[in-house]
Amino acid sequence: MKSVLSIILVLLLVGCGQVSGEYLTEKNQDQFSLPVMSSNDSFLSFKWIEQGYNGIFSPIQANIEHSMDKVMERLGEPRAQGHHEGGVYWEYEQATYFFDPHTNKGVAIAINVEEHQLTSEEMRKQLGTPDQSELNEMHGYWMFVYKLKNYELVFEAKSEKDILTYAWLRKANKH
Repeated sequence: MKSVLSIILVLLLVGCGQVSGEYLTEKNQDQFSLPVMSSNDSFLSFKWIEQGYNGIFSPIQANIEHSMDKVMERLGEPRAQGHHEGGVYWEYEQATYFFDPHTNKGVAIAINVEEHQLTSEEMRKQLGTPDQSELNEMHGYWMFVYKLKNYELVFEAKSEKDILTYAWLRKANKH
């Protein structure tokens, strides 16, 4: 009797996983959606660096320099919006977009990566050694920065040894 119940439970769980996977595949065909990955794929890969050189934020396949109109057309109304460091931000479920208020063009995109439980060691293994690694005293996060010519790929953690909490692709400051 126990073995029959165990088999039924396993079949039920497997079936639910397949339905969920099919839904994700259909839902994530849009350019701004998180890509669907097989269990063999790593969330973080060197593609983040390669695409970052062209202003594409790899995990969501979005160009950071899209206009506000283009983002609104693709994603609809943001769930929250406001001002941050002199710019405008729009928060969506999967990402937060930051815009220059003078040009209405994107200057950065940030995503929460905490659920992936990535460490700085895993980041270095996938992407190499960051160009900068330092405490951002203003925001209280440890930052790992990869300089990509006109852009920067940034990872934030609560401390140097903690799991990564946020990932950003942003326009580089031209000083």
